[in-house]
Amino acid sequence: MHGGGLRVAPCATWRAFRRNRGRGRRASRFNAARFSDGHKPVQTQSELNKNKHNQMKVSLEKLISQRVRVLLVGSPALAKTARIQAAADAAGYKLVVIRLSLCERVDLGGCLVPDVAAGITRQLPLALLQYLKTTTDKVVVLMDDLGQAPTDVQASSMSFFDAGFLAPSVLIWGATNRPADKAGCVALCEPLRSRFDLAFAMPTPEVGEVAGGPVMLSTWREEVEGWCNWAAAKEYAAEIVAWHAATVGRTLYQWKPMADPAARMPDFRSWEVVAKLWESGLRDLQTISAAIGKPAASEFLAFAALADQLPTPAQIWLDPDGAPVPTEPAAQYLIASMLARAVEPKFARQLVVYFSRLPRVQAAFCARAAFKRLGAKLAGSAEWQQWFLANSALFSS
Repeated sequence: MHGGGLRVAPCATWRAFRRNRGRGRRASRFNAARFSDGHKPVQTQSELNKNKHNQMKVSLEKLISQRVRVLLVGSPALAKTARIQAAADAAGYKLVVIRLSLCERVDLGGCLVPDVAAGITRQLPLALLQYLKTTTDKVVVLMDDLGQAPTDVQASSMSFFDAGFLAPSVLIWGATNRPADKAGCVALCEPLRSRFDLAFAMPTPEVGEVAGGPVMLSTWREEVEGWCNWAAAKEYAAEIVAWHAATVGRTLYQWKPMADPAARMPDFRSWEVVAKLWESGLRDLQTISAAIGKPAASEFLAFAALADQLPTPAQIWLDPDGAPVPTEPAAQYLIASMLARAVEPKFARQLVVYFSRLPRVQAAFCARAAFKRLGAKLAGSAEWQQWFLANSALFSS
């Protein structure tokens, strides 16, 4: 999840760069059927103009800073909680997660304790609730798994929205699946749903914004680019980041309700498992298939095998002018990701020399990923500084 955290969407300047990526050279298209999904890696000018209204990305960080109550709705394993954590961190808020699916009414209302001396029964808040009532910390309370909570717990949680019930520095957010997701959800009771100021649906490859439908948090293309930025910052294997960048996230999320608990499919959560497996050396088809399913695992491993046909980073550092440059777009993304992961400040000149030989889209992908890792440490290279200044719009956010 998309800070170093999961970003909701890529920067506007990245999209602007893609619009103006060069009149003399068109971005390469996939022509290898093995890795082609029928999508262009980059939107055309007409597509960008058509989707111009979607380019105003939603800033969860800004919504937190402006103390807006937000509800995120979507299918499982879309990093709803992770991106709220990242936004809270960026806004300087502490995140407290309350899983309503595990709560009873007493957890939210307090425990009844007799006060014999006074002849009454007092309602004493539990420790967490007492903290939220009295804290001066800036806190986002995430009511997670809202739809899995029993109706009486949902109704009890509405007291959190009452004026004066919680400390003034506490902000309520929510996240939930939908009944159609078969995630054990019931419909939200209407008074609870309407207490959130805004509600956004999470995009997937099959779900986008439609007239009269819910407002999407971002486009799927933005989700993929944001996930790749996040994964690169987390230093996921170059093969994983490049695979999703090259295929526009075709196998990044294919979750669907499934009756068989042994069936596996790719989603944000299972790709995190693949990253851990890959790092530990568990890279065989059977093991990866047990995380993301056989079809996605087979495609990904075939792509990852391209690494054996590419020059190593060490070879490129020795001869950035002469090291071979792959011609397949998929392989170009892979070498760009590998170099961004491997580069050290002392090799900044060689990095610029080599990625300048790649198509501009893959060169920008490499430069941005390297900059996210090393930042100002690259400034010791005159070649990097010159390239950075000439393309500064790429790094403005």
